[in-house]
Amino acid sequence: MPGKLKKIYFQKGKKIISQNVTTFLKKNNVNRIIRLQKKDFNLLKKNKIKYTHFNIKKTVHKKGDKCLIVKIIKPGFFNGKISKQPIFSSFETIYAKCLSSKNNLKYNEIKNSNFKYSLKNIKNIEDLKKAMIRRYKKSLFHMNNKEKLSLGVGITDLKILKQYKFNLV
Repeated sequence: MPGKLKKIYFQKGKKIISQNVTTFLKKNNVNRIIRLQKKDFNLLKKNKIKYTHFNIKKTVHKKGDKCLIVKIIKPGFFNGKISKQPIFSSFETIYAKCLSSKNNLKYNEIKNSNFKYSLKNIKNIEDLKKAMIRRYKKSLFHMNNKEKLSLGVGITDLKILKQYKFNLV
């Protein structure tokens, strides 16, 4: 989704709460937010030490960034003109530190070693392509699958610091 986000949205009970992104990041001592669909978030094993995250095209994460991994409750979308933000769970979060990142990789440039710490449903290039199509089905619905895959991949290697179950907001 284009542009810099000004607000972040969380579900707390039946309410949707918005917060200023900059204030939220400072309050929680994090640099970046990694958004995962429910299915992917639930695949992040408890007590997992490392995690490799894949984005379409590129990632903004840099070595040393403190990241908050959040579960998407309701996906957002971007149709080429209009952008609607997702809504996140305020209850389950994971804190992680970025160990490294790579951008704009073609699928044939991805090594088997990149899948060592990925989610258990993403263990090779074909799995990754399926996951990218699934993940970006709504947020990039104005693009066909071939166009989405042609954008390439960004990879973030993370160290999991802590998993929490509490209300963030």
